[in-house]
Amino acid sequence: TVCVSAGDDGSGDQLDDGKAHVNFPACSPHVLAVGGTQLDGDQEVVWWQAPGRRSDGGGSTGGGISQVFPQPSWQTVEVRAPDGSGATGRIIPDIAALAGPPYYQLVLLGKAAPNGGTSAAAPLWAALIARSAAALNPPRAPVFLAPLLYGAGPNGHPLGTSVCRD
Repeated sequence: TVCVSAGDDGSGDQLDDGKAHVNFPACSPHVLAVGGTQLDGDQEVVWWQAPGRRSDGGGSTGGGISQVFPQPSWQTVEVRAPDGSGATGRIIPDIAALAGPPYYQLVLLGKAAPNGGTSAAAPLWAALIARSAAALNPPRAPVFLAPLLYGAGPNGHPLGTSVCRD
């Protein structure tokens, strides 16, 4: 499983054309696209801090529907295009982890430097997948996680819903 950041500038992706965009390689059907969350009190919510663009001092998780890659057969969810066009394609992110407040408590050059972003969330997922595979008895190589998350669980819902919240 290759974990890739979904981006930190929302669905506008630093383009000012008023349309939704997704990042490459996160929109590739061969990767696990990782979005961002933040804590709002005791609730985990989608990462969005005004003005939404990280370069402008805020930040928000990337995500949306690819216009380049079709929706893979294993991706069993439907998402409505924000422009109402009915566009279909590879939907990202597949999964998410902490990217915004309260951030990861880092130390840079001996000083506290809390930081985050989906570029922090992606390696967190990569480490979780690697450690989980190593903990199996006997240890085995991780498989591509994305199709497993979308695959049908015993209750008919995507298996990912048993371990993740939408």
